[in-house]
Amino acid sequence: MHCKGMILTCAVLVLAGISGCGYLDERRDIRRARDVLGKEERGVEELAEVRGRLKRIIDLKVAAVNQLEDIDRALGRQYLIAGSYNLAREVLEEAEYLKPYSAFIKKDLGECYYFLGASALNREERDRYFERSQAYYIHALEIRPDLTEAHYGLGLLLYFAFNDVEGAIEEMKLVLEQDARHVDAHFALARFYYETGAYSKALGEYLELTRILPKNSPRRIKAEENIMRINRELENSG
Repeated sequence: MHCKGMILTCAVLVLAGISGCGYLDERRDIRRARDVLGKEERGVEELAEVRGRLKRIIDLKVAAVNQLEDIDRALGRQYLIAGSYNLAREVLEEAEYLKPYSAFIKKDLGECYYFLGASALNREERDRYFERSQAYYIHALEIRPDLTEAHYGLGLLLYFAFNDVEGAIEEMKLVLEQDARHVDAHFALARFYYETGAYSKALGEYLELTRILPKNSPRRIKAEENIMRINRELENSG
C-alpha cells in the first residue's frame, strides 16, 4: 500500500512538471555506497559499481550548478533592466556563492551595487553601496585585468559616485586600449574631457565616433551635434 502511494505521488508530481521523485534513485545509490563501505569484505566489482553511481550523481550536480549560475546571471540582468535592484542582488549573490572566483559575476555585482547606490535615499546607505560597487569592480579586475566591461563600469562609478574624473578617464583609456571601437567608452571619455575643459581631446573622441558609427545613426548624429557645440564654444571663447 505504501509502495502504491509512493508511485501515485510520483506520477502526480511528474504530471505537474515536478521531478522531485528523481532523488529517490540518488538516495538509493548513496545508501548502497554506505552499505558497501560498511562491509568487512568488499569486492573490486562492487566498489567500482558504487563509484560509478556516485560519480554520476556528482556529474549531474556539477552540471546543475553551472546551469544555475548561468540562470542567476541572466535573471540578474533582467532584474537590473527592470530596475529591481534588490532582486538582482539576491540572485547575483547566489551566483557568486556558486562561483566565487568568477570575474563576470563580480562585475555584475559591481553594476548592481552602483544602481542600488544611485537609487538610495539615505546618504550613508548610498555611500556604502558605492563602496561595495567599487570593491566588486576591483575584485573582478584582480581576477581578469582585461575585463573591458569592468573597467567601463568602474570608470562610470568613479565619475558619478566619487567625482574622480582623472580616475574615470584612465579607466576609459584602458577600455579603448582593449577595444578601440567601444562606442560607450568614447562617449564617456569625450564627456569627461569636456568637463575638465580639455575641449580638443573631447573633439577627438567625437570625431572618432563619426568614423565608427554608421551615417544617420542616432548616436552619430549626437556626436556631430556635440562637435558643433564645442566648436561654437571655442569660437565664442576666442
